[in-house]
Amino acid sequence: MDDLQNFSSVINTVFSGIQLDSGGKAHKILSSWEKVLLSIKAYNPNEGQNLVSHSRIVDLKNGVLLIEADHPGWIELLQMRKKYILKGMQMRAPELDIKTLAFRLKGNRGNLFAASSSAQDVRAERERMFAKLDQEEELLKNSNVNSQKTVNSNAVNTKKKPLPPELASIFADLKKSMLTNSE
Repeated sequence: MDDLQNFSSVINTVFSGIQLDSGGKAHKILSSWEKVLLSIKAYNPNEGQNLVSHSRIVDLKNGVLLIEADHPGWIELLQMRKKYILKGMQMRAPELDIKTLAFRLKGNRGNLFAASSSAQDVRAERERMFAKLDQEEELLKNSNVNSQKTVNSNAVNTKKKPLPPELASIFADLKKSMLTNSE
């Protein structure tokens, strides 16, 4: 009987840590998601319903709503409607503080598609890459190595060796068969 009480206390401890508010939040996210997608009817009156049936919300963390789709084509359609979906989610559930959408293909746990960055983040990354490229070019200049000279000198130093006669005849036959339209 002592084991049953201990087990029940373990269960009570586990379930006491679950917040009831998180269930309400999940329901709010899912219902808002479905309503926003169902309102999409741009090219096809069933487009929103198709998006609902081929995608699902996986997680909301740090303002990023992670969406999973079962085919890359659905991810592309969701990305095309990203601004509309994001605005709709922000209007329907402002308390969730959704800042951006990220997409992943079903079954690919780590591959995110277009976890959107702000234009400022993109500019900063681009500047960092250009600075790194400038550093590498400067290192090449200072090392007195000219890659063109190296490539050309290697080409000059290689001498053509004649093929063995058996191999030369095989290649000649192959060339002849490729150039003629024989049956």
